[in-house]
Amino acid sequence: MSADTRVPASWILAAALVIHAIAFTVSAVRSSEPAGDFDRYYEIASAPGRPYVDYQVEHPIATLLVFRALGQPPGTRSSFGLGIVLVNLVADAIIVGSLMWGWGIAAAACGAAIVIPVLDLFFNRVDAWSTAAAILAVAAWRRDQPFALGSALAVGAAFKLWPLVLAPLIVVPWRDRQSRLALGAFMATAMALGGAALWMAGSRGVMQVLTFRGATGWQIESMVGSIAHLMDSHTLRMESGAWRIGTINSVASIAMFVAAAPVCIWSSWRGARLNRVGAGWLAGVTTLLLLSALLSAQYVIWLAPAAAIAWTEGDKRLVVLTAIAIALTQWLWSAYGSVLDGAFAALLLVVVRNAVLAAIGISAITRLASPAADV
Repeated sequence: MSADTRVPASWILAAALVIHAIAFTVSAVRSSEPAGDFDRYYEIASAPGRPYVDYQVEHPIATLLVFRALGQPPGTRSSFGLGIVLVNLVADAIIVGSLMWGWGIAAAACGAAIVIPVLDLFFNRVDAWSTAAAILAVAAWRRDQPFALGSALAVGAAFKLWPLVLAPLIVVPWRDRQSRLALGAFMATAMALGGAALWMAGSRGVMQVLTFRGATGWQIESMVGSIAHLMDSHTLRMESGAWRIGTINSVASIAMFVAAAPVCIWSSWRGARLNRVGAGWLAGVTTLLLLSALLSAQYVIWLAPAAAIAWTEGDKRLVVLTAIAIALTQWLWSAYGSVLDGAFAALLLVVVRNAVLAAIGISAITRLASPAADV
């Protein structure tokens, strides 16, 4: 990359980080105010008894451990909220830094800029944690740092399960000692965290995470839920912390994850093999999102680093589609009251956003499957 292209990227990155700093400051100031998600996080952090057993927890073990650490006495709801925002700031730094380390300033600028529309969600939810671990793992893969690759991927999956989509990077391409080290680091970290989860909860914890505390409805932002809500809203209700509609049982919910798995694994495998890891990430994660009963607005944060990687790999169409999906997500989030009221335009907006996610997945898969990609 020539110097004249690096200068604009550095200015874009600087401007984007200023906006990030402003969003962080606003979130930090407001972190003590009542908020559904923060209140739920604090409830999990401060509840007496054994997590997953004495009370239900919808988050995996690493997220729970951070909640519990931040909620330790003499911590208060106010200090807990500020702690969440601060951890998100650290995650933001890891995401931008990992993009810089792996792909340079252009990728860091793209990643920082593309997520701007949803910065309120970024600093006021916990999805940045798994995203930071995932992009650190992929950057380590690119930089041939096997221990960081395996460890970060296992930690990411312990925050949210979705980084397991990237698991093929551990062995593709096979690099003998490096791949064995990556696999060993992944297994050791996963066993430590998995052992802690089993010690706390046993198998019931896994089911609570996979079914989001046994929810029986389609979340209204999911692909199926958005269409069902557009057609008929009479079963709309608040369930397990999300607005849901219709009915889905736990077996069907888990079956959808299983159905997504082959596409996810193939996408990451193929992306690593072709050095199109951004397209592989986008193909796998969008497939996972669309075949899920839950698709909360903040989940689009998972796509931002992948789009930044895709930018450096020349897949500009994927970047544009991802930017549109993120912008539409913020639009529907700002109009969420109208979505709940059943306004047709607002309901259609959710369906359109999901159609854009589908377009990302189809475009990425097509790009990976093209015979020309092997050339």
